[in-house]
Amino acid sequence: MVKKILIFLLVSALLVSTCIFQGSAKTVDSLAEIAALSKIEPIGTNGSLNAYTELAQVKADSLPESYSSKDLGYTTDVRQQNANICWAFSSLATLETLLLKSGESVSHFSPEHMNIWGSVEDSGIGWQRDDLINDGGYSYIPMGYFTSWNGPLKESDFPIGSDKSAYQEANGLYSPGYGVTGIKYVTRETPMETVKSYIMENGAVVANFNADTVQYMNSSSDGFYCGDAGISTSNLYGHAVSIVGWDDNYPKENFSTSFSGDTPLQNGAWLIKNSWGKYINTSGGYFWISYEDAWIFHSIFGPSFTISDYKKLDGTLSIHQNETYGATAQFTYLTDENFVPADKITYMNVFDFEQGEEDLDSVVFESTSFGADYTVYYIPVFDGKPTQETFLWQELGSGTVDYTGYISVDTNDFDLPEGKGAIGITMDNTRTYEENKALADYEYIPNSLGVCEWLAYSGGYYFKNQGYAGESFVLYSEFGVNHIYDLMDFYKEYFDDSMGATFVIKAITKNNEVIPITTATEPSVTTEATEPVTSAPVYTSISLGVTLEFVGDNRLTVIGNASGGTGEYEYEFAVDGNVIQAYSNEEFVTMTLTQDGEHSIKISCRDTGGRVISTQTSVTVEDGKLVVPGAAKPTSPTTTPLSTDPIETTTVPQTSSEPQSTKAFIMGDADLNGKLSIKDATSIQKHLAKIISLDGISLTISDVDGNSKCTIKDATCVQKYLAKIDSNSTTGETVMLYIS
Repeated sequence: MVKKILIFLLVSALLVSTCIFQGSAKTVDSLAEIAALSKIEPIGTNGSLNAYTELAQVKADSLPESYSSKDLGYTTDVRQQNANICWAFSSLATLETLLLKSGESVSHFSPEHMNIWGSVEDSGIGWQRDDLINDGGYSYIPMGYFTSWNGPLKESDFPIGSDKSAYQEANGLYSPGYGVTGIKYVTRETPMETVKSYIMENGAVVANFNADTVQYMNSSSDGFYCGDAGISTSNLYGHAVSIVGWDDNYPKENFSTSFSGDTPLQNGAWLIKNSWGKYINTSGGYFWISYEDAWIFHSIFGPSFTISDYKKLDGTLSIHQNETYGATAQFTYLTDENFVPADKITYMNVFDFEQGEEDLDSVVFESTSFGADYTVYYIPVFDGKPTQETFLWQELGSGTVDYTGYISVDTNDFDLPEGKGAIGITMDNTRTYEENKALADYEYIPNSLGVCEWLAYSGGYYFKNQGYAGESFVLYSEFGVNHIYDLMDFYKEYFDDSMGATFVIKAITKNNEVIPITTATEPSVTTEATEPVTSAPVYTSISLGVTLEFVGDNRLTVIGNASGGTGEYEYEFAVDGNVIQAYSNEEFVTMTLTQDGEHSIKISCRDTGGRVISTQTSVTVEDGKLVVPGAAKPTSPTTTPLSTDPIETTTVPQTSSEPQSTKAFIMGDADLNGKLSIKDATSIQKHLAKIISLDGISLTISDVDGNSKCTIKDATCVQKYLAKIDSNSTTGETVMLYIS
């Protein structure tokens, strides 16, 4: 038998040439290194069968001349990245935009959680990143993170600055509220009209480019254009952003004030949401990049992408997968007896569907075989291996690969047999080859499916996977006879590779016996109080929902959520009888609790008609830390009686006097005068210069960055707070401290 292996890019010999990358990820925030990973670019080159266009072509005349998700209210606030993790900020911003455009109510997601997920695990596997501040990353990290449903978590669940020691605890307390099931790759070969359609449909596109702002950003920092396509990869400064719009008429002259002096030939630019803070320019942190930029969407930085589909996780859905890092390569190694790439291959993952009540909701797989036909099967497993008897296979869905990326296939709630079974994806590009082989510009696109495979260079690894026998199989036919390989055996036999690989095939199951939960991402304790309805027909009753978000060992955010009543609401918050935030339109307050014992929290709300509703709950501190989440024990709410004339019978709740042992302080108020000013930053600086001495309460509340000591960074945080710049600190928060 002739061995049927054609190694397009030999995995075990993948090297990084010094001419490809001489810089350091620590200095470039990214991914000129990705040039060494060319094997995981989407298949195809310029002129190849429109390999990056969806089959349903988008016509230019069907698109507006300009569009902005920002102007439509589909974007969250611009943030300032705290490390070289632009890929985390941009991809999370893109997901936030998709969700807002889809009608979801979302806040910021946690880039720190993705950052830690995309680093080396204690076992040694995963992305080989150790320095979470300075190490750059890869666009494959967020795609694996999203599609494995390992995230995202909310920023309040895992704030910036959280470290690895808190990572596992957060994973135990909080769950993602959304799981991504569809991703479409974008490269320079993707037609502009297709990219625009992605932005209109999904709100945003993650884009990578060469961000040499010294050379190519204009003088007002709101226009960027690099027309030099000949820059060596060692001089590239890779950066990831979120494209949220475009303007075909954006003046080309706006780019001419850069140091390079280059001006595009035509008008037109993409609207960029960046992660360098909202004060980087007068456009609130947004800027424009010319359509003609030489590096926007360039595959040397890895694929740009849009998130096209997701599931809302309400407790009824589960994901079955044999890898969690997503596709790091394409399985393109099989050929026929003449060493011609095989046209028809079935890729299979074996899962253990232990719960008999599970239905198969959908199947997700990754592929770059643009134009190929696919069929999804359920395949019985006998003696640990999928059966080759195809008459026993059950077809679940079919279609054509009309974009490169992660594809979701609806399987119509297929009733899964209990126990081990395989999900198979048969890829067949016979038809597309026959239809296009006579074209002069046709380039054959190999039959492939995404695999999670190790990546290396001459000095070490980029990524280490973990494969196991009995999880992934590949089946193909030779002279009408089916042959099936355990994927681990395949890699061992042909590559002498014991690390192997795992196919990126995921089964999404639904348990109809589980009662859906309304907010899967809330690790919080929620109490609700509803005011009794009286005989007055004019006014609706007020309902007051309260959510406790535990955002650290000692930090607690209390959120009031009122409905009904008349007009707008004002909230008041009290702890142990001490009012820490008087009535205002702020519906939440964050506090720090350190004293052991049970603490009573009272929340009151009044509407513009004067009616008041209150509720009370409690939290417990043990060994200096908040007990989460079972410590919250809500008591019965109290409600002010509803008057038939609420405007004239305004009722303000009475609060008890302040206990002698407790007092409210403002974080950063070093001089203890009850308000924040530049004097507080100066006091911290004088303390560090030993001109004055802060001690006791002053020293405690000066530690706004939470590192258990007073440093110049704390003074800087206070200054940023006063300048209304996000300092990612506790500056300005109210804390309860216990004094003797």
